[in-house]
Amino acid sequence: MANKKKNTIEKGIRAPIVTVMGHVDHGKTSILDAIRNTSVQSGEYAGITQHIGAYQIEHNEYPITFIDTPGHAAFTQMRARGGKAADIVVLVVAANDGVQPQTKEAISHANAAGSPVIVAINKMDTAGADTNNVKQGLSQEGIMVEDWGGDVVAVETSATEGKGLDELLDAIVALAEISEIKGSPDNELEATIIEARKDSKRGVVVSAIVRNGTIKFGQKVVASGLEAKVKAMMDDTGNQVKEAIPSDVIEILGFKEVPQIGDLIVEEGSELEELAVDEDRIEIVGQNTKKTIGIIIRADTQGTLEAVKGSLAKLVTENVSADYSLKFLLESTGTPTESDVLLASSTGGIIVGFNVKTPSSVTELAKAKKVVVRSYQTIYDLIDDVKEALEGTAFDEEAKIKGRAQVIKTFKLPSGDIIAGCMVTAGALKVKSRVAIYEKDPADLTDLDEPLYRGAIKKLKNKKEDVAMAGKDTECGVLLKPPFEDIAKELFIEVL
Repeated sequence: MANKKKNTIEKGIRAPIVTVMGHVDHGKTSILDAIRNTSVQSGEYAGITQHIGAYQIEHNEYPITFIDTPGHAAFTQMRARGGKAADIVVLVVAANDGVQPQTKEAISHANAAGSPVIVAINKMDTAGADTNNVKQGLSQEGIMVEDWGGDVVAVETSATEGKGLDELLDAIVALAEISEIKGSPDNELEATIIEARKDSKRGVVVSAIVRNGTIKFGQKVVASGLEAKVKAMMDDTGNQVKEAIPSDVIEILGFKEVPQIGDLIVEEGSELEELAVDEDRIEIVGQNTKKTIGIIIRADTQGTLEAVKGSLAKLVTENVSADYSLKFLLESTGTPTESDVLLASSTGGIIVGFNVKTPSSVTELAKAKKVVVRSYQTIYDLIDDVKEALEGTAFDEEAKIKGRAQVIKTFKLPSGDIIAGCMVTAGALKVKSRVAIYEKDPADLTDLDEPLYRGAIKKLKNKKEDVAMAGKDTECGVLLKPPFEDIAKELFIEVL
């Protein structure tokens, strides 16, 4: 590969950088595993690739650099970064599943980046494989494959059986040669950060792909406004190298703080330095009209950190009242610290960790300070659990309410019992709950206000059915014990 690469570079043409995109479980990582004859997927928790990785392979002596991007919807931002870094996008679509939401997202990223697309119709070995269905779905998204009258190459593959992979690589090489992707080691340095994390033993580790120029051992560089002197570099096989040229995949040691993925690494003092910072950051989400909810995020890598931020921002905009906003108090790689707990305690915030373990000393301090600290290993659990935590935090005053309802109508049964038709406005009403009834909203009560009635809930009705509980925003019929003859419309029921 060295000779072919050298000849190519001398002509000012570099190897293509290819990103692999598509819907979750459509076989992106399996295709790369088969190509590289390695097994990244088996080492990933729950079989989901949750970190971006970059690898360089050789096909017929032609070098190709691959970026493997995660497939879950929460990693949209990471996939967008991958799209910006790529010259060619391989869009993987399962033959038995067709075009799905993340397929469409991947197409959008490719279009935004101006990257040409090659389609890999994968899982051709599975029952229900239907290439026409895939091609029809792609055509509706503006991707017209060659045998449908378009100019996009589509290759049928089976990662498990190793079929079609040579044809896929042939298509990549052919498209790269036609495109004549420019890059020279003599140009100014431009390297795209693919991943960044803080390692307890090695310090800050930055993964990058060189797009232009040369990065050398000892060189002073800048990324995300952070300066660094390159103390060590490793290639994608873990071997130490003294320099890296266009399309090389490298890990760099030397940064003191973790830069942002997607940003450029450039030489210190370069005219490109002002382009080395991506200003698109999520800091505060929401209207911030009544209360700001603080959150501290700890993740194992910069890529997953960004994905968690994006997920939580989406939860706020979709699931929390617009009267509240979410402020990211701290986002960093590494394990939660006692300092994080103190910060969360002083601001009423919560701490979430992704793929990191919380030290016992931090857990003990969090319990003493009554700070919520939660850690997760899959993005699915984090989204579900933190959604509940955020909603509970956002409505902390409401969370103190066991149950509250307002009477909207009353009617008398043949037995003489009075049923109060109610709307539950907070908490829940339960059979046997002790309750009080007030003339005015319990939120406005003072110590001088006495209830009109004290008793218990004998029965709850939902339509004609007996139920044990009625939750917030539901209507129910309430039968009290002892009976309250004066119960009337617009009175309030409060669980004690």
